[in-house]
Amino acid sequence: MKLRFIIFTLLISTSVFGQERIDFDYSRDYERILAETKVDTSNINFEKLFSRYLRVDSTLTNYEMIALQIGYTDNENYWPYQDIEIEREIWDLNEQGKYKKAIMKCNVLLKNNPFNLIGNREKSYAYRKLGQQDSSKVYINKFDLVTLSCLSSGDGKSYETSWFVLSPADGQWIIKLAFQSSICSMGSGRDNNGNFHDILGIQFKDSEDCMDLFFNIEHAANRMFGKDGMKMFEELEEEIDTIRNN
Repeated sequence: MKLRFIIFTLLISTSVFGQERIDFDYSRDYERILAETKVDTSNINFEKLFSRYLRVDSTLTNYEMIALQIGYTDNENYWPYQDIEIEREIWDLNEQGKYKKAIMKCNVLLKNNPFNLIGNREKSYAYRKLGQQDSSKVYINKFDLVTLSCLSSGDGKSYETSWFVLSPADGQWIIKLAFQSSICSMGSGRDNNGNFHDILGIQFKDSEDCMDLFFNIEHAANRMFGKDGMKMFEELEEEIDTIRNN
């Protein structure tokens, strides 16, 4: 309930929103931040930030959380399109009351992507249903850290101010779980720099309006074909280069 109130406040209050939003431009900052996360002496070094995230360090800033997620986008386990099926399986297991099985599935998902929204949220939900409140709190706090940092990366109203998310499903989960609203339209497009975005319409309760929200998933789109698929394309490119050079 606390997260929903904060997010709703961010959407409707210019002054509060202005305080929460970080200075982030995807085309300008993504590659720079990614490079910095690999520098041992950097304040946004991935390993340093990741150890704090695992401890659920509440002092992690939105900028640090965005840097942490950007640092994960070239991880060997980051294949977000392949996570969608297991995300749906986890959701269904919790809907069926199979909480222990849901937790086991969440463990698999979060091992590959510790920042996965549905993995953290549904693991928290399953633990709460099993009466394990302390464990539940750990994962809902991780969900909050990731979600609020994504919503701090823009205002979601245009390509230029699109929200950074890790997964092509994250926009849908944010609308459903964080905003507790329904999706009234679905689309996609590219900005002037060629970055790929999901464009989802949100419809709040007691409203007939369908408002477009933009989610930047360029980094996810680059991993669309999975590890094996990417290897296949790389081998094909090598073959083409060999033919061209002969």
